[in-house]
Amino acid sequence: MTRPADEARQRARGIRDEALSRLVERDRASLDHLRAEMAEMKTMLREQGDRITDLIALLESLTESTNRQKEEPRRSSPRLLSGHKRAVLERIRDLRNRGLSFARICEIFQAEGVPTLSSQGQWSKGTLWNLWTNHRHQLQQDSDS
Repeated sequence: MTRPADEARQRARGIRDEALSRLVERDRASLDHLRAEMAEMKTMLREQGDRITDLIALLESLTESTNRQKEEPRRSSPRLLSGHKRAVLERIRDLRNRGLSFARICEIFQAEGVPTLSSQGQWSKGTLWNLWTNHRHQLQQDSDS
């Protein structure tokens, strides 16, 4: 072959080798970038896994706490007795100790004009029963203290 043809082939090989070298470098850069992204994704997934584990533990704790609250109902602390309510409860206690029924106590309250707790309407035996049932323990607590 001739010298100019050999030189042309040599230049063509050089151009091809240079193009292939650029492609290899670009592919290496792409692979390095993909590796870095994969490492970031692995780290992010690990962190999310830790968060999920923490959330699961929190949910289990909340569920356990909720179940305990259902099993052990909390008692509400009653409001302090007002003077009028205390007087009515003490009077009910005295009359009940004499063996009177709530119906009879109701009649006595109406005859004496004892005002209701709301100062409206009239006493009924059901109201007196509810009042006594729901609040007599407060009289006992106050006498114990």
